[in-house]
Amino acid sequence: MVGLPSRPWAQGSKGPQNNYTLSCFARNATVELYVNGAPTALHTSLKDMAWTFFVPDFLRDGANRIDIAYEPLNPEERNYTPNPDVAIQAELAQGREEPAILFNASYDMEEGRLAPRETEIFSGIPVRRDAGSISRVGAGSEEPFVIRSGKGNATRPEYTRILGVEFQIDDPSLRDVAWAGTEPLTDTPEMREALWQAMAQLYQAVERKDRAAFVEIARPYLSRLAYILGKPDAEAAAAMILESAPWASDKVASLRPLMSRQEARDAALLFGSDRRLVCFADYQVAALDHDGDFLSLLPVYFARQPSDPFRVCFS
Repeated sequence: MVGLPSRPWAQGSKGPQNNYTLSCFARNATVELYVNGAPTALHTSLKDMAWTFFVPDFLRDGANRIDIAYEPLNPEERNYTPNPDVAIQAELAQGREEPAILFNASYDMEEGRLAPRETEIFSGIPVRRDAGSISRVGAGSEEPFVIRSGKGNATRPEYTRILGVEFQIDDPSLRDVAWAGTEPLTDTPEMREALWQAMAQLYQAVERKDRAAFVEIARPYLSRLAYILGKPDAEAAAAMILESAPWASDKVASLRPLMSRQEARDAALLFGSDRRLVCFADYQVAALDHDGDFLSLLPVYFARQPSDPFRVCFS
């Protein structure tokens, strides 16, 4: 919804003391990257991946995890099969510090997996796993996975894998993510109905530009955003968004009609890697201009605390 500042946090800010920047580089692979369960990047191009983003709102003080999902791409054979040129590197930097290498591997045909390398695959320099507040980096085993990108598109489970990388950040200023303590979700008719109700509540708040209703449905996300940006509270973050978001501007004539309950029963879902975050894949709230053309999208995920309704927790 709102971009984060592209600079270190100013002295005296109420937010984290440093920007954290996550970068991912990949060759010959479709890649989806999750941070503490939240989807952050999806690379499906034939070109090399080179992605960098500021991620303090994705991180917590203490134990953290990134999940790397990938499908190997073989450009010579023009198919999605393993080959030794598949390579992925992920790194996290605190402020102006040198980055910690969270993952650095290329495909080993004999082992049938991405094998860690002691020198960086894209630079050749020795791997540094600890840097600044970041330490205790360790990668787990690979598991079968399916990468879904909406509109029915999905990778094949034959060669698509996901692996987790756990690491520690010692930085109390980070606090915790907006979806902390939420429950893992199971796809049931009851869950879909509750998710649709939350989607309808968000739709009505946006349609009316109702700040109070927007805060009610999106408080976890707005409270976290307020802290990150040094705003006093969720209400202040909501006011900032409603004043600047494209979907709240004078160019908006209407919203795309809300999906029906029947559509919600059969619609594809997108989950975070630990299944705490969820959204309807092809039914996000979308704003239309006066010609009826698409103007702006609200790419939000919902989560819920045990026994509570769904709330917007991630964008």
